[in-house]
Amino acid sequence: QLQQTFEPRAFYTYTPYRDQSFLPLYDTARNDFNFASIYSENDYNGQDRIADNHLLTLGATTRLIDGTTGAEKARFGIAQRVRFSDQKVILPGEVPATSRLSDVLLGAAINWTDAWSTEGTTQYNRDLNRSVRTTFGARYSPSSYRTVNVAYRTQYDTVARTDASKLVDVGWQWPINDLWGDKGRDLGAGRGQGGGRWYTVGRLNYSLKDRKLVDTVVGLEYDGCCWIGRVVLERLQSSITQSNTRLLFQIEFVGFSRLSLGADPQRSLKQNVPRYQYLRESVTPPSRFTNYD
Repeated sequence: QLQQTFEPRAFYTYTPYRDQSFLPLYDTARNDFNFASIYSENDYNGQDRIADNHLLTLGATTRLIDGTTGAEKARFGIAQRVRFSDQKVILPGEVPATSRLSDVLLGAAINWTDAWSTEGTTQYNRDLNRSVRTTFGARYSPSSYRTVNVAYRTQYDTVARTDASKLVDVGWQWPINDLWGDKGRDLGAGRGQGGGRWYTVGRLNYSLKDRKLVDTVVGLEYDGCCWIGRVVLERLQSSITQSNTRLLFQIEFVGFSRLSLGADPQRSLKQNVPRYQYLRESVTPPSRFTNYD
Protein backbone atom coordinates (compact mmCIF):
# COMPACT_ATOMS: atom_id res chain seq x y z
CA GLN A 1 0.00 0.00 0.00
CA LEU A 2 1.36 3.40 -1.03
CA GLN A 3 0.76 6.67 0.74
CA GLN A 4 1.00 10.00 -1.11
CA THR A 5 2.19 13.27 0.40
CA PHE A 6 1.83 16.83 -0.83
CA GLU A 7 4.48 19.27 0.44
CA PRO A 8 4.13 22.92 -0.64
CA ARG A 9 7.12 25.13 0.11
CA ALA A 10 7.82 28.86 0.12
CA PHE A 11 11.23 30.43 0.74
CA TYR A 12 11.72 34.18 1.04
CA THR A 13 15.10 35.89 1.21
CA TYR A 14 16.16 39.52 1.36
CA THR A 15 19.84 40.49 1.39
CA PRO A 16 20.58 44.24 1.04
CA TYR A 17 23.12 45.38 -1.53
CA ARG A 18 26.68 46.04 -0.41
CA ASP A 19 29.46 46.98 -2.82
CA GLN A 20 31.94 44.06 -2.86
CA SER A 21 33.86 44.90 -6.05
CA PHE A 22 36.95 45.91 -4.05
CA LEU A 23 37.19 42.49 -2.36
CA PRO A 24 39.55 39.83 -3.81
CA LEU A 25 38.05 36.81 -5.55
CA TYR A 26 39.63 33.46 -4.68
CA ASP A 27 37.37 30.40 -4.74
CA THR A 28 33.84 31.70 -5.32
CA ALA A 29 31.61 30.63 -8.21
CA ARG A 30 27.91 30.72 -9.00
CA ASN A 31 25.88 27.74 -7.81
CA ASP A 32 24.20 25.53 -10.36
CA PHE A 33 20.50 26.20 -10.77
CA ASN A 34 18.90 23.14 -9.19
CA PHE A 35 16.51 22.06 -6.44
CA ALA A 36 19.18 22.54 -3.78
CA SER A 37 20.27 26.05 -4.78
CA ILE A 38 16.83 27.45 -5.61
CA TYR A 39 15.96 27.33 -1.89
CA SER A 40 19.21 28.98 -0.74
CA GLU A 41 19.81 32.60 0.22
CA ASN A 42 23.13 33.04 -1.62
CA ASP A 43 23.67 32.40 -5.33
CA TYR A 44 27.41 31.85 -4.81
CA ASN A 45 29.49 29.18 -3.13
CA GLY A 46 32.63 30.25 -1.32
CA GLN A 47 33.20 33.20 0.98
CA ASP A 48 34.17 36.00 -1.42
CA ARG A 49 30.74 37.21 -2.56
CA ILE A 50 27.28 37.46 -1.00
CA ALA A 51 24.54 38.08 -3.54
CA ASP A 52 22.01 40.85 -2.97
CA ASN A 53 18.73 39.00 -3.35
CA HIS A 54 15.10 39.90 -2.94
CA LEU A 55 13.43 36.63 -3.90
CA LEU A 56 10.48 34.40 -3.23
CA THR A 57 10.78 30.75 -4.22
CA LEU A 58 7.57 28.75 -4.58
CA GLY A 59 7.50 25.02 -5.07
CA ALA A 60 5.81 21.75 -4.24
CA THR A 61 6.83 18.12 -3.86
CA THR A 62 4.73 14.98 -3.82
CA ARG A 63 6.03 11.59 -2.70
CA LEU A 64 4.80 8.01 -2.88
CA ILE A 65 5.82 6.17 0.28
CA ASP A 66 5.58 2.47 1.07
CA GLY A 67 3.10 2.30 3.94
CA THR A 68 4.80 -0.77 5.43
CA THR A 69 8.50 0.09 5.31
CA GLY A 70 8.36 3.89 5.03
CA ALA A 71 10.68 3.78 2.00
CA GLU A 72 10.25 6.44 -0.66
CA LYS A 73 9.17 4.85 -3.94
CA ALA A 74 8.78 7.99 -6.06
CA ARG A 75 9.19 11.75 -5.82
CA PHE A 76 7.99 14.56 -8.12
CA GLY A 77 8.73 18.25 -7.67
CA ILE A 78 8.36 21.70 -9.22
CA ALA A 79 9.84 25.08 -8.22
CA GLN A 80 10.20 28.63 -9.54
CA ARG A 81 11.67 31.90 -8.27
CA VAL A 82 10.04 35.33 -8.25
CA ARG A 83 12.55 38.21 -8.24
CA PHE A 84 11.47 41.58 -6.83
CA SER A 85 14.61 43.60 -7.67
CA ASP A 86 17.57 43.38 -10.06
CA GLN A 87 20.72 41.76 -8.77
CA LYS A 88 23.75 44.07 -8.51
CA VAL A 89 26.48 41.87 -6.99
CA ILE A 90 28.00 39.81 -9.80
CA LEU A 91 31.24 38.03 -10.65
CA PRO A 92 33.52 39.29 -13.44
CA GLY A 93 32.00 38.50 -16.82
CA GLU A 94 28.52 37.78 -15.45
CA VAL A 95 25.29 39.38 -16.59
CA PRO A 96 23.06 40.70 -13.75
CA ALA A 97 19.85 38.76 -13.16
CA THR A 98 16.88 40.98 -14.04
CA SER A 99 14.10 38.59 -15.06
CA ARG A 100 11.20 38.71 -12.63
CA LEU A 101 10.38 35.01 -13.13
CA SER A 102 13.09 32.36 -13.25
CA ASP A 103 13.08 29.21 -15.33
CA VAL A 104 10.83 26.44 -14.02
CA LEU A 105 12.49 23.42 -12.42
CA LEU A 106 10.82 20.03 -12.82
CA GLY A 107 12.17 16.88 -11.22
CA ALA A 108 11.27 13.24 -10.66
CA ALA A 109 12.87 10.21 -9.01
CA ILE A 110 11.69 6.59 -8.95
CA ASN A 111 13.12 3.81 -6.77
CA TRP A 112 12.17 0.70 -8.71
CA THR A 113 13.80 -1.68 -6.21
CA ASP A 114 16.18 -1.38 -3.28
CA ALA A 115 19.08 -1.55 -5.77
CA TRP A 116 17.77 0.22 -8.89
CA SER A 117 16.64 3.84 -9.18
CA THR A 118 16.28 6.55 -11.80
CA GLU A 119 15.95 10.31 -11.58
CA GLY A 120 15.74 13.30 -13.86
CA THR A 121 15.45 17.08 -13.77
CA THR A 122 14.75 19.67 -16.44
CA GLN A 123 15.00 23.45 -16.52
CA TYR A 124 12.23 24.93 -18.65
CA ASN A 125 12.60 28.41 -20.16
CA ARG A 126 9.28 30.22 -20.75
CA ASP A 127 10.68 32.71 -23.27
CA LEU A 128 12.16 30.02 -25.52
CA ASN A 129 9.33 27.61 -24.78
CA ARG A 130 11.77 24.74 -24.37
CA SER A 131 14.04 22.94 -21.93
CA VAL A 132 17.48 24.55 -21.62
CA ARG A 133 19.04 22.05 -19.24
CA THR A 134 18.20 18.38 -18.71
CA THR A 135 19.69 15.61 -16.62
CA PHE A 136 18.67 11.95 -16.58
CA GLY A 137 20.45 9.36 -14.47
CA ALA A 138 20.24 5.77 -13.28
CA ARG A 139 21.87 4.13 -10.29
CA TYR A 140 22.59 0.52 -9.35
CA SER A 141 23.52 0.12 -5.67
CA PRO A 142 22.95 -3.41 -4.34
CA SER A 143 24.83 -2.90 -1.03
CA SER A 144 27.25 -0.67 0.83
CA TYR A 145 30.39 0.20 -1.19
CA ARG A 146 28.84 -1.20 -4.37
CA THR A 147 27.35 1.53 -6.53
CA VAL A 148 27.37 2.53 -10.21
CA ASN A 149 25.88 5.82 -11.44
CA VAL A 150 25.28 6.77 -15.08
CA ALA A 151 23.91 10.17 -16.12
CA TYR A 152 23.25 12.03 -19.36
CA ARG A 153 23.28 15.84 -19.29
CA THR A 154 22.45 18.40 -21.96
CA GLN A 155 22.62 22.19 -21.87
CA TYR A 156 21.23 24.64 -24.42
CA ASP A 157 22.95 27.94 -25.25
CA THR A 158 20.15 30.51 -25.02
CA VAL A 159 22.24 33.13 -26.87
CA ALA A 160 23.60 31.07 -29.78
CA ARG A 161 20.39 28.98 -29.88
CA THR A 162 22.29 25.68 -30.12
CA ASP A 163 23.33 22.82 -27.87
CA ALA A 164 26.18 24.00 -25.63
CA SER A 165 27.08 20.59 -24.23
CA LYS A 166 26.11 16.94 -24.17
CA LEU A 167 27.82 14.93 -21.45
CA VAL A 168 27.83 11.33 -20.28
CA ASP A 169 28.83 10.95 -16.64
CA VAL A 170 29.83 7.61 -15.09
CA GLY A 171 30.73 7.20 -11.42
CA TRP A 172 31.38 4.10 -9.32
CA GLN A 173 32.70 2.53 -6.15
CA TRP A 174 33.17 -1.24 -6.13
CA PRO A 175 35.33 -3.87 -4.36
CA ILE A 176 37.87 -5.44 -6.74
CA ASN A 177 37.88 -8.62 -4.63
CA ASP A 178 34.48 -9.42 -6.15
CA LEU A 179 36.36 -10.48 -9.32
CA TRP A 180 37.81 -13.54 -7.57
CA GLY A 181 34.72 -14.37 -5.53
CA ASP A 182 35.61 -12.64 -2.27
CA LYS A 183 32.35 -10.86 -1.47
CA GLY A 184 33.50 -9.66 1.95
CA ARG A 185 31.22 -8.92 4.88
CA ASP A 186 28.43 -6.37 5.02
CA LEU A 187 29.53 -4.48 8.12
CA GLY A 188 27.40 -1.47 7.25
CA ALA A 189 28.15 2.02 5.97
CA GLY A 190 31.28 3.62 7.41
CA ARG A 191 32.88 0.32 8.48
CA GLY A 192 34.18 -1.15 5.21
CA GLN A 193 33.69 -4.79 4.22
CA GLY A 194 36.54 -6.38 6.12
CA GLY A 195 40.32 -6.19 6.00
CA GLY A 196 42.51 -7.16 3.05
CA ARG A 197 40.14 -5.75 0.42
CA TRP A 198 40.77 -3.54 -2.61
CA TYR A 199 38.26 -0.98 -3.90
CA THR A 200 38.12 0.86 -7.19
CA VAL A 201 36.45 4.25 -7.25
CA GLY A 202 36.13 6.99 -9.83
CA ARG A 203 34.18 9.24 -12.11
CA LEU A 204 34.49 9.89 -15.86
CA ASN A 205 32.85 12.84 -17.59
CA TYR A 206 32.77 12.47 -21.40
CA SER A 207 31.71 15.19 -23.85
CA LEU A 208 29.77 13.79 -26.81
CA LYS A 209 30.03 17.11 -28.59
CA ASP A 210 33.83 17.40 -28.30
CA ARG A 211 34.45 13.63 -28.26
CA LYS A 212 36.85 13.73 -25.33
CA LEU A 213 37.04 13.21 -21.58
CA VAL A 214 36.37 16.44 -19.73
CA ASP A 215 36.95 15.41 -16.11
CA THR A 216 38.60 12.27 -14.78
CA VAL A 217 38.91 11.05 -11.20
CA VAL A 218 40.04 7.44 -10.69
CA GLY A 219 41.46 5.83 -7.60
CA LEU A 220 42.30 2.68 -5.66
CA GLU A 221 41.77 2.08 -1.96
CA TYR A 222 43.15 -0.77 0.16
CA ASP A 223 41.67 -1.63 3.54
CA GLY A 224 44.33 -3.19 5.74
CA CYS A 225 41.94 -3.31 8.70
CA CYS A 226 43.95 -1.01 11.01
CA TRP A 227 45.24 1.14 8.14
CA ILE A 228 43.91 2.30 4.76
CA GLY A 229 45.93 3.31 1.71
CA ARG A 230 44.57 5.22 -1.27
CA VAL A 231 45.90 6.72 -4.49
CA VAL A 232 43.87 8.99 -6.76
CA LEU A 233 44.51 10.42 -10.22
CA GLU A 234 42.58 13.64 -10.72
CA ARG A 235 42.28 15.60 -13.96
CA LEU A 236 39.74 18.43 -13.83
CA GLN A 237 39.00 20.93 -16.58
CA SER A 238 39.59 24.49 -15.34
CA SER A 239 38.74 26.22 -18.66
CA ILE A 240 38.04 25.37 -22.29
CA THR A 241 41.75 24.93 -23.06
CA GLN A 242 43.31 24.18 -19.65
CA SER A 243 43.08 21.38 -17.12
CA ASN A 244 44.73 20.56 -13.80
CA THR A 245 46.21 17.10 -13.21
CA ARG A 246 47.21 15.77 -9.78
CA LEU A 247 48.34 12.42 -8.38
CA LEU A 248 47.29 12.11 -4.73
CA PHE A 249 48.51 9.62 -2.10
CA GLN A 250 47.33 8.98 1.44
CA ILE A 251 47.83 6.54 4.31
CA GLU A 252 45.18 6.56 7.01
CA PHE A 253 45.85 5.03 10.41
CA VAL A 254 42.36 4.12 11.54
CA GLY A 255 41.37 6.01 14.66
CA PHE A 256 44.53 8.13 14.69
CA SER A 257 45.50 10.32 11.72
CA ARG A 258 46.01 10.57 7.97
CA LEU A 259 49.26 11.25 6.12
CA SER A 260 48.75 12.79 2.66
CA LEU A 261 51.17 13.68 -0.11
CA GLY A 262 49.69 16.89 -1.50
CA ALA A 263 45.95 17.49 -1.34
CA ASP A 264 43.52 15.18 0.44
CA PRO A 265 42.47 12.38 -1.98
CA GLN A 266 39.54 11.38 0.23
CA ARG A 267 38.09 14.86 -0.06
CA SER A 268 38.46 14.73 -3.85
CA LEU A 269 36.58 11.42 -4.00
CA LYS A 270 33.79 12.71 -1.77
CA GLN A 271 33.37 15.87 -3.87
CA ASN A 272 33.50 14.20 -7.28
CA VAL A 273 32.15 10.64 -6.99
CA PRO A 274 28.37 10.36 -6.48
CA ARG A 275 27.40 8.37 -3.35
CA TYR A 276 31.02 7.70 -2.41
CA GLN A 277 31.26 6.05 1.04
CA TYR A 278 34.14 6.36 3.48
CA LEU A 279 35.76 3.04 4.38
CA ARG A 280 35.85 4.36 7.94
CA GLU A 281 33.38 7.03 8.93
CA SER A 282 35.01 9.41 11.38
CA VAL A 283 32.81 10.00 14.41
CA THR A 284 33.36 13.06 16.57
CA PRO A 285 32.03 12.65 20.13
CA PRO A 286 29.62 15.43 21.12
CA SER A 287 31.15 18.20 23.16
CA ARG A 288 29.85 18.86 26.64
CA PHE A 289 30.24 22.57 25.88
CA THR A 290 28.07 22.69 22.76
CA ASN A 291 25.70 25.23 24.30
CA TYR A 292 28.31 26.95 26.42
CA ASP A 293 28.32 30.73 26.03
